[in-house]
This record gives sequence, structure tokens and C-alpha cells, in this order.
Amino acid sequence: MKPRLSFRALIFGGCLLVVVCTLLGVALAVEGRLRQQTTDNLRSTLRQMTILAGELVKDRWSPQASPARNQELAQELGQVLSLRFTLIAPDGRVLGDSSLDLAEVGNLENHGRRPEVVQALASGAGDQIRYSSTIHDDLVYAAMAVDPGQGPRVLVRLAMPLSSVQSAIATSRRVLLGAMILGVLLSLGVAYVVARGLDKPVRALAATARAIAAGDLGMRIRRYPPHEVGDLARTFDKMADSLVHQMEEMAHAHDRQEAILRGMVEGVMLTDFEGRILLANQSLTALLGLQTDPVGRIYSEVLRIPDLTTAMEEILEGQPRVSAEIRSLGPPLRYLEAHLVRLEGRGPQAGAVAVFHDITERRHVDQMRRDFVANTSHELRTPLAAIKGAAETLLDGALDSPQHARGFVEMIVRQSRRMERLGEDLLSLASLENAEVAPKREVVKARQVVAAVLATAGPLAQQRGIHLEAPEPPQDYSLMADGRQLEQALLNLVDNAIKYNNPGGKVTVALNALEGQMRLSVRDTGPGIPSEHLPRIFERFYRVDKNRSREQGGTGLGLAIVKHVAQAHGGRVEVESKVGRGSEFRLILPLPGEA
Repeated sequence: MKPRLSFRALIFGGCLLVVVCTLLGVALAVEGRLRQQTTDNLRSTLRQMTILAGELVKDRWSPQASPARNQELAQELGQVLSLRFTLIAPDGRVLGDSSLDLAEVGNLENHGRRPEVVQALASGAGDQIRYSSTIHDDLVYAAMAVDPGQGPRVLVRLAMPLSSVQSAIATSRRVLLGAMILGVLLSLGVAYVVARGLDKPVRALAATARAIAAGDLGMRIRRYPPHEVGDLARTFDKMADSLVHQMEEMAHAHDRQEAILRGMVEGVMLTDFEGRILLANQSLTALLGLQTDPVGRIYSEVLRIPDLTTAMEEILEGQPRVSAEIRSLGPPLRYLEAHLVRLEGRGPQAGAVAVFHDITERRHVDQMRRDFVANTSHELRTPLAAIKGAAETLLDGALDSPQHARGFVEMIVRQSRRMERLGEDLLSLASLENAEVAPKREVVKARQVVAAVLATAGPLAQQRGIHLEAPEPPQDYSLMADGRQLEQALLNLVDNAIKYNNPGGKVTVALNALEGQMRLSVRDTGPGIPSEHLPRIFERFYRVDKNRSREQGGTGLGLAIVKHVAQAHGGRVEVESKVGRGSEFRLILPLPGEA
């Protein structure tokens, strides 16, 4: 983790850095300028002394002089001038050098390629600052070609070490260093005072910002310094007031939005331009059976419905509005009507909103209506065909045979009664399904209803060899109900128990109360109902064994009537059945004061 610097340290360090850099820059510039000026003065002085040395050589040097004489002259002039004096022939041979003895001069390399010598041979004079490999030091060289008047020219070269320049620069450097230290100390004091004056309000501003960020929205600075930081603090307080107001407005708007979305039956989904879900209400989660929160995920990862994926792709590709009917993967299976609208914008502002309407019940009702028409037509077709066939047979001559004519007439009567029962059941079911027609409630004794049903069903049970019994209830329960409808519902249950029982079987009608509800149960010892049929046996015209049902003369509407009677009275109907062990139907109704 990087070290964190305070505002005071930044100001203090910044001022110190500026001062140090400024003083260091000034010192370097002064030192450079002093070095350059001193070196230029030294070179100028050396050139003047070279001219003087040249005049001396003209008077005292001879081309015919011996090496010893040349070395003696060089040492003499070097001592007089207090400089290194070198006498060089035009071909670059060193004739004498005041810094060396005669033997060393003879071993020197040719100086014809020295820069100052090359310049002197070319233009008469030359100077150069360079490192001397002979005496191992930095020297200033000045050379001049001297014409003695007789014989060839000779080169005179003077050299002076840069130690004097270095000494002057060292002295000036010490002075500059002292001035820089003094300037730094003064700057430190000024920077500390300035940093402290600015740091205090900035710290107060930071503390207030942290408090607001932590949730203390009432925290303010209140005291404003008389400079720009004060203006910043005043602006910050105004911004905090505005932020609190906006957050309150946003919270109210969010609460209203959440309330609206929670109250909507329709599912709502909002996505961004990439298809990522930004919002999904609880109804959407329930409609599509989602186990996890879909917000933040791509819609295709959560809603694996091909038709919906196709519609979303059309919207995200630029289609302004798309409607589709989709089917959830379930369970439970649901049919949904989806309306998708593209949100115009660029980048993150673009996206789509989808609203889902549950049309499962409508599809179910439509299917039931189609099934009802088909089943009604089918149920009517059989007796009508039998009646038509019997009538045509009678017309074709069966009337002349009393023995056959009676059988056909009985068939006509039997099928007519079947059609009559079907019509009555249809009218009863239509009346029960009409929510505007409420049951005619009155005080009904449950024991009387059971007795009336047993009296009506007794002959059929005796005819089929079924033992019909009803244990004495612990008490006689009173209901606020439509007596006729309640008797019809119980009779349908008993009638089915008798018709679909095994020969010699038993039907038991029991009456009891539990938890404020009265239970009328009808139990038989018949073959039972397979479990896969139980969820649908209360649908209209649904039959477990179609052939046997038609043989028994049933209309397929009895259990549907029982269910609607129970619902009309605020109750319900239940069934338990095991194959080979019989079935038990329970008509459960609320007792007075418990509805």
C-alpha cells in the first residue's frame, strides 16, 4: 500500500521542493557561469603570456641550438613565467619542456597532433583545455608559431593547470551552499506557517465529508476561513444540503416505485443495452419460477425461453416494440403474454423494458370451453344416435312387431332420460358457475341432508347389492347453506360410490366436525382411482373409465357440480384413493361463525 501524505505535508513538501530546486538551479547556474568566466580569463591571460614568451624565444633561440640548450631555455622561461613551457619543432618533436628533464624530453611522443599545435601551425596561434597524459592533470594550453627570422619556425606552448579555477569554484560553492541552507531554513518556516493555516480547514472539510459518507447527513462545517478554502467549505455545505434533499426525494421515489412494482400482478423486467437485467419485480420471479435473484445477470442466462430470447434480440437490435406469447419451462407450466419496448438512448442509457401478463387461466378457460363444447357434443351424439336409430328401425317396420317395437321404444325412453339428466346437470353447473347467482342460504340440518340422500340412493344400492350405511354423528350440525345444492352434491358422491363399487361392496357416509369445519365423507370399497387421474377428476366430462361410465349412465358432470357447490359455500372437496382399496370423498364446509 502506498504511503499516504497529509495536506499539510504536501504543501510543506511542495514549498520545500520548489525552494530547494530554485536555489539548486541558481547555484548551478552561478557556478557554471563562474567556471566559464574564470576559464575564459585564464585562457586570455595564457594567450597574452604566449605572445610574451614568443618575443623572448625570438631573441634567445637558434635553430642550431643543441637539445641541452633547448631544454635549458625551456626551463629558464618556465621558471620566469611560472608556467609549464614547451618548445616544439614544426614537425611535432618536443625540443624542451620545463616540467621534465632532458632524458624524459627525448622519450616524449610527437606533439604534432595536439589540438593546440595543429591550430598554431594552421593559423599562428591556438588554445585548448584537455587532460595531459604526461603530467596526468587537466591543463589549459596556448600555443603560438614563432618566426625567429633565420631558419624555420618554432612553436611555443604554455600550459597552466586548472587547479586555480577549481579552487575559485570551490570557494564560491561553499558560499552558495551556505546561502542555500539559509534559504531552505527560512522557506521551511514560511511553508510550515502557510501549510498549517490551510491544513486546518481542509481537515475539517475532510472530517465532515467522512461523516456524511458514513451516514451522518446532518454534519456541516459552519465556520468558513476568509480565503478560497472557505468558499469551498461554504459550497460543500450547500452541496450537502442539496444532496440530503435529493436523497430524500430519491428515497420517496424508490419507495413509490417499489410499492408499485410489488403491487403489480404483471411481471416487469428492465435490461440495459447489453441485455443485463437491471430490475425485476417479485411477480416476474413468481411467474417464471426463478430460484435466484436475476438482477445483474444476462437475461439469456436466467430466462431460458427461446421465444423470449428471440423477442429480446429483436428489441436490442433496434425494433421499437415487440409482443410475443411465451410458455414458461415450469413447473408449473404458465402461459405469458410479453410486451417489450426499446428504451431509446446511447450506450448505457439504451435498453429494454418487458411486461409479462399471466394468461394461463385464460388459456385454461379457453381450453375448457373447447373441451366443454366437444364433450357436450360427444355426450349428446351417443343418445341422439341411439334414438335416431331406434326411430328409423320402427319406421322401417318394427312397429308391426310388438315384441321388437317395445324394446326400441324403451331404448328411446332410456336415451331421452339420459339426455334429460345431461341437460339438468348442465343447467345446474351453469347456475353454480354464475357468480352473480348466490346460493339461497338457510339453516340446514346436516343429519336431515344425509337422511334424504340415503333415502334417495337406497333403492339403487339395494338393486346393485351395495351395503349403504351412515354411522350416527356425535351431534346434529347446522349449516347456513342452500339445502337443495348441498343435497345434490352429496347425492352425486353417493351415487358415484354405488355405481362404481364392486358387487357386494359397502358405502359409508360419515358426518363429523373438526377445527370449525363440517366434513361430509363418502367412502366406498370399490376398485379405487389411479393417482394420475386424481388431479383432473373434478373437471367437466372427465372420466377415469369412459366405457364403464357410459354403461352406468353417468354424464361426467357430477364431480364438477360437487366442486362448484363446495366453492359456492366457501368450502372445498377432497379425495383420497388407493387402487384396489376404494376411495373417500370429503365435502368440507365451514360451520356458522367460521366462514
